[in-house]
Amino acid sequence: MSATLRLIRFRAIPLMMMLYTATFAIAQNLPTKNTYAIIQNATTEVVCESATSAVKKETLSIIILNAKGRSLADFSCMCDKFSSLRKFSGEVIDKNGKVIRKIKRADLTMTEYSSGLTSDDYMYFYECQLPSFPVTVNYEWEVKYKDGLIGFPNFAPQFGYNLEVQQADYSLSLPQGVECRYKAVNTTTQIKEEKRADGTTLVSANLSSLQVLEQETFGATFMERTPRVLFAPTLFLFDGSKGDISNWNNYGKWQLELLKGRDELPEEAKEKIRQITSPYTNSRDKVKTLYNHLAATTRYVSIQLGIGGMQPSPASEVYRTGFGDCKALSNYMAAMLKVIDIPSVYTVISTINKELLDDFASANQMNHVILQVPLQGDTLWLECTNPQLPFGYIHNAIAGHQALLITEDGGQLTHLPTYQDSLNTQEKSAVVTLEGNGSARIEVRESARLFQYESTNGFAKLDDNRQKEYIRKNLGLRNAVIGEIRVNETKESSPQIDIDYTLQTSQYGNKTGNRLFIPANIFRQSGVPTNSKEREQDVHIGYGYKDTDHIKLIIPEGYAIEAMPQNITIDNKFGSFVSTITPSEETIDITHCLTIRSGVYPKDEYTKLIELYKKAEKQYSNQIVLRREQ
Repeated sequence: MSATLRLIRFRAIPLMMMLYTATFAIAQNLPTKNTYAIIQNATTEVVCESATSAVKKETLSIIILNAKGRSLADFSCMCDKFSSLRKFSGEVIDKNGKVIRKIKRADLTMTEYSSGLTSDDYMYFYECQLPSFPVTVNYEWEVKYKDGLIGFPNFAPQFGYNLEVQQADYSLSLPQGVECRYKAVNTTTQIKEEKRADGTTLVSANLSSLQVLEQETFGATFMERTPRVLFAPTLFLFDGSKGDISNWNNYGKWQLELLKGRDELPEEAKEKIRQITSPYTNSRDKVKTLYNHLAATTRYVSIQLGIGGMQPSPASEVYRTGFGDCKALSNYMAAMLKVIDIPSVYTVISTINKELLDDFASANQMNHVILQVPLQGDTLWLECTNPQLPFGYIHNAIAGHQALLITEDGGQLTHLPTYQDSLNTQEKSAVVTLEGNGSARIEVRESARLFQYESTNGFAKLDDNRQKEYIRKNLGLRNAVIGEIRVNETKESSPQIDIDYTLQTSQYGNKTGNRLFIPANIFRQSGVPTNSKEREQDVHIGYGYKDTDHIKLIIPEGYAIEAMPQNITIDNKFGSFVSTITPSEETIDITHCLTIRSGVYPKDEYTKLIELYKKAEKQYSNQIVLRREQ
């Protein structure tokens, strides 16, 4: 699913958003081995000429220390109807201070967006090929903005992992009558505001000596860690539309104005809606019928033309063309519900940021639109962009996220519900008929629910070969022949998929003399998180789950159990792992159950999570030994 709501003209994309100046000098102190590049000096200078126009001047000097940091030297700049690249120059300098390449504007590649996206966006891009390391790359460029400023550029010089920032400066010049709000995130840097004699205001900030951020398994996201300062106007004029973004309520009122008059449908569409919902008396059934109708008659196309990045296409246009983006499809669904007198609420949300800044309203915190349908005793959240998702299901990219309801009274912040960890289940059951030569016939059922269902969403539509490829890559068996596959998918608010299939393998176990060595589990290769150095962050587990495997092994005639793994139970704050292996004369019943709990945990307890995964991994890879009786 693509999140498509274009909410700001200054985008927070690496090297598109920053403005930098620098001079060549290799750092005197050697960087750490995990530093790939160093920004020596970066500046962003934004001069707002009016409430609707601005010039942004940027320069960057970055030392690329090794091949791992090469991509950090690339340049890109996004433009559209409201912005244009006016100036650009660059140079590459070797370690001796010699300029080895000049980069001109003519060297930039202009790339327009492709099919699936109707947009006036285009990007300038330069892929900087470097001959050796270390090397310094300097860029200087200027962007002109016109016809609307719904936001100011944010100050976020540390745009990637393993990137050190020595010095970065930001300034924003505002004309008389234009106000600016700001908020520092992940930093205590001071923001200075100076009222000048000519009535203009200068806002400035500085970030320096930023050490590298490294990715860690089960770590916080990059945006949750990197220091930055956010800037937003109080009042704005965007493509002729006036708005107040001083708080979320006022911003919602502006969004509401963009929706007015866009929920009208032609009479023939209304008649169709009444016809297909008339057999139902229950409101939920009526909503479901229209949701399925939306999926059957429309397709997703991102539309980013002018203010269309903020405003949905009229419902009548979606009806006529059969396509729209997340805004348009959600608005169209709302229009259809209006015909049968079921109210709904246009809802703006982020698929990236779980939380919005309650005390700092700004347009670039959200990137997607869904629809709330508040039925009596049952509030529905409809994802109108992806018809593959079941009706009423809240998918993992938005579950638990904070959202902005665009109500008649303005914007209202709310949180979407999420699911209990124990409900995100994956269960695999197998009956293994083992032969004395190590071959086996296996009957399998795999079942997945809720967030774990999402990983198999669309499986039923794959052709036979691709279904078998999907199954095979998750098996710890070589030379397995997959037989007929049967799929039963329950597309409800608690979705589930059941996949039944048979396996035939010539080598389920290894035969050595009169012994068979049998795997305790062919389904799980859980892997163990890395623990190679002292952990820097707390442990973030986004969502919890429960994986259960049941394996009934039918012992071949003439064989008896010689050895098998012991039962295991481990339980700590991160979750639990329970493994029981129960023998009888003819069978061995194996059950493995791994439960992981969502949450944020102290970093000094990370070893307990490692221990849990190690215990599970060892038990999965253990073997049962069968011996042929004399």
